[in-house]
Amino acid sequence: MNWLLHQWIVAGLVSSAARFVPIPFVDDVIQDQCRRYVVARTLEAHDRSDLKKELRAYHSSDAGCVAGCLGMLAKAPLKLILFPIRKIVALFTSVRGVPLEVIRTILLGRTLDRMLRDEVLGKTVSTQQVLAMRESFNIAFARMDFRVARAAMSDALANVQDWKESAKDMATSLSGDQSHTPSEDQLQGDKAINESAERVEEALRQPELVKLFAEFDQRFDEAYQDRSIA
Repeated sequence: MNWLLHQWIVAGLVSSAARFVPIPFVDDVIQDQCRRYVVARTLEAHDRSDLKKELRAYHSSDAGCVAGCLGMLAKAPLKLILFPIRKIVALFTSVRGVPLEVIRTILLGRTLDRMLRDEVLGKTVSTQQVLAMRESFNIAFARMDFRVARAAMSDALANVQDWKESAKDMATSLSGDQSHTPSEDQLQGDKAINESAERVEEALRQPELVKLFAEFDQRFDEAYQDRSIA
């Protein structure tokens, strides 16, 4: 579990660094790549790599291949015009946004890990089930107050030099390939990234964060049960 948690944290750090990459249109690409990596590593840990395709809707930000591509093309001119403003906002909100993205990425992997461990996901998974997972995750995440977790993450990351530059370099390396899941080598952290991940892992052991994540689990389970019954 520690190895898997480490992978989630590294992916979260790289995903959070997307805001610092000065290239238009790559933010969503990098985040999608990192979340795809989290899902792939988690499935591999449970010998369920056969579910990669079925679980795409759980982690992807688009609405499907055709719809997602068309939506991206339609929004491209506006996103290009707003790119400088979006980057300035992203930089000014990084104190909040960076730890929140790390938390989200960890919870994405943790939730899938729980569902596989508890055998909620069977040999076959329906589209409705995956969409219920995604919707339940978004609902649970939106209803949480992560201020304590954000503060703990910020403190952990503040004690490591150069992690941000390392994460930005790794994020940039992912920006050119949207079609493949990043390999473990591509998200193999250097000293700064690995030290940051270890400090974040230590922070997650704090009783307040253990309780907070357990609350998220409960909110997700309740939302998922409601959608499963419906």
